Amino acid sequence: MYTYLYDGTFDGLLTAYFYAYKDSQIYDICPAQLHQPSLHSIVKEIHTESDKAERIRKSVYTKLSSTVMYNLYLLYLSELPDCNVLGLEYLRLCYNRGIAINTAKHHPVIRQLEDYRYKVTRELDRVKGFLRFQKIDENVYYAKFAPDHNQLPLLRSHLEKRFSDQKWIVHDERRNTALVYNLHRSLIVPFTSDDAAQMLEGKHDDYIDLFQRYFNTIAIKERTNKRLQDQYMPKRYREYMPETK
Repeated sequence: MYTYLYDGTFDGLLTAYFYAYKDSQIYDICPAQLHQPSLHSIVKEIHTESDKAERIRKSVYTKLSSTVMYNLYLLYLSELPDCNVLGLEYLRLCYNRGIAINTAKHHPVIRQLEDYRYKVTRELDRVKGFLRFQKIDENVYYAKFAPDHNQLPLLRSHLEKRFSDQKWIVHDERRNTALVYNLHRSLIVPFTSDDAAQMLEGKHDDYIDLFQRYFNTIAIKERTNKRLQDQYMPKRYREYMPETK
């Protein structure tokens, strides 16, 4: 049994798929930095090859569909257990059975794919609603969160369209990365909690106080419904929502 290690990038994963596609003895496919040695597998280190990744990408778009490629990307971003092996099984299934297999919701691979896809997209919708920015400088805003799945690549186009006239930094505390926008383009860069603390030192946004006062003013204590509040505003997001402090 073999474990394929790649560099953690999507192109690296596609390169691993290129070499692992015909390998019947797959134990795992995972980023090298997350690998835990096992007595059950032999390691194969895969170096990212852009031409191999492009061959997989072009083949999926021409022989299958853009939806299949998007599903592979969502699996990659999910970072859920066995998501990369599931992606390989899904890719093989689509090539062997055609894209119509995606309608076979009873198939175990398709069922698990739909489950993972739902978890990523549901969290993305919630993040769009619960992400809170604070002003840290003239026309510069900062927000932080710690999603279960890697949401920064999926948030990029949404935030660029919605806040195109502002500079902003969206910090993923769990992955120590940030999406930074400078009015022209956005980049995902390494960014730690220490970097954020240094940047925020001495900064205070009066709008946060205003938001908290508004939240407390409109609340009717006698009609508090904790159960309903938990349903629409899950507790796991409140750490990053100033109005609930």
